[in-house]
Amino acid sequence: MKHLFLLILCLSTGFAFAQNSESPTEEKSTSSMTKEEKIAAAKAKLKASADTTEQAPSMTPYEEAAKSFDVALNLKEQRKYDEAQVEFDKAIEIDPNFVEAYVGRGGIKFQKIEFPAAMEDYNRAVEIAENLTEMHEYKASIKNVLADYEGSKIEGSKADYMKTRLAEALYHRGHLKRFMEDNGGGCKDLRRSLDLGYGRAKTDWPDLCQ
Repeated sequence: MKHLFLLILCLSTGFAFAQNSESPTEEKSTSSMTKEEKIAAAKAKLKASADTTEQAPSMTPYEEAAKSFDVALNLKEQRKYDEAQVEFDKAIEIDPNFVEAYVGRGGIKFQKIEFPAAMEDYNRAVEIAENLTEMHEYKASIKNVLADYEGSKIEGSKADYMKTRLAEALYHRGHLKRFMEDNGGGCKDLRRSLDLGYGRAKTDWPDLCQ
């Protein structure tokens, strides 16, 4: 019995010693590392983590403004005018030249019978659209002279787009002027909108101004 007890004691002691001696290699190596080595290892780990993580592409200011603009249009269709105006405000804050947002916000203010405030937005939309149209037309002519025909075509397309936005702004401003009893000014804007090819003006100008 004595020999059996000693055998069991030796085996259990050996097993416990073996367990205590099996510390993780990482802990051993970390504890034996210098401060500089630990810092370098931490940096490498962070870099590896960053390399394996997909970074979402950042949006351009125009794309961010367009996102708020689309939200505003959706809210406007639901007649949630206050919430829509907030989103139009965001779009304009991000991109102060976002003509469509001024027209949209002007429409909200028109619905809320805030005519002077709506007029300010329409005036600003007309001003920006006129300036951008002129700028893109000028760039198109310069690029054409320089034989950059593709670039000239692109600038021409941008000018045409701005003319459409100008026509839209003039159309809405024309109606607002008529609501404010400026029939002459309203019909002048509607006529300009018609001359720029705005579809809705083709019906409204003859009915209201002839």
